[in-house]
Amino acid sequence: MKRSLDQVKILLVILWVLFTVTLAGWWLIFGLRQLDRLDQLHVEHAEQLQRHYQMLLWEGGILIALLIGGGLALLYYARREQRRHAQVEEFFAAFTHDAKTALASLRLQAESLKEDLGASPNPVLDRLLQDTVRLQLQLENSLFLVNLPTGRLLVEPVRISQLVGVLRHHWPDLTIIQNGEGVVMGDARALESVVTNLVHNAVTHGRASEIKLTAESSDTGRLSLRVADNGRGFAGDFRQLGRLFVRHARGSGSGVGLYICRQLAKRMNGTLSFARGDAGGFVAELDFPSTTELVAADQRQHKLA
Repeated sequence: MKRSLDQVKILLVILWVLFTVTLAGWWLIFGLRQLDRLDQLHVEHAEQLQRHYQMLLWEGGILIALLIGGGLALLYYARREQRRHAQVEEFFAAFTHDAKTALASLRLQAESLKEDLGASPNPVLDRLLQDTVRLQLQLENSLFLVNLPTGRLLVEPVRISQLVGVLRHHWPDLTIIQNGEGVVMGDARALESVVTNLVHNAVTHGRASEIKLTAESSDTGRLSLRVADNGRGFAGDFRQLGRLFVRHARGSGSGVGLYICRQLAKRMNGTLSFARGDAGGFVAELDFPSTTELVAADQRQHKLA
């Protein structure tokens, strides 16, 4: 996908150069022919026409040379920008992979220490576990932000319970309630990033202690996933949510998380909207393509078992 898009950009630059140079060449030839006809009709002004002929020849030649030079420069900078973007993507991919590996190891050690300490509360370890989740999410968001224009997504069936399991792993002390089940057709990693960002916002900015995920399938082959929390909600303009680098309050984030959620949902042929909860809190409503056939087949297998 990215390679074909880069080739299209280069092809458009080449076509633009060929078109403008051809147009300038035709204008030069047309002007010279008109001067030749005037020279044949007005012999007494041959010296003046000759000066016009040379002036037009020089101006046309310089114009064509500038167009060719500008086109080559544009082609060069386009190729350089493509190489620079590829290097940035490779850097973020390598950096994110190494950092996530180190954070996963750090979290594993913190969880082991927490298990060794037993039921006794340890605010330091709890804060460390929360910080590892936050850093992992920020690294994932940075990688998605770089790859959003050209990154590829793998469309596959993803079960809602799989996403809920990821959330419970990241927030073991958070009450997560699942209502309904379904299968979403989308990229598993992107879907995990979407729900993780939504829950992270609910816990961090909304101070929520309970998250309720409600999945409902429709007859049109779509699945609606409603993520509601019992936090303090959002008092700002809902139309501004999901815009990049928009701070809604002094203590709010940069808007990258919700922006990535909305863009990833769009890339997976889905939608994301926000609303206030009936009893307060914050509600995010996702609508994705579903596969009711897989759900029905899975239910039949469970009945046979």
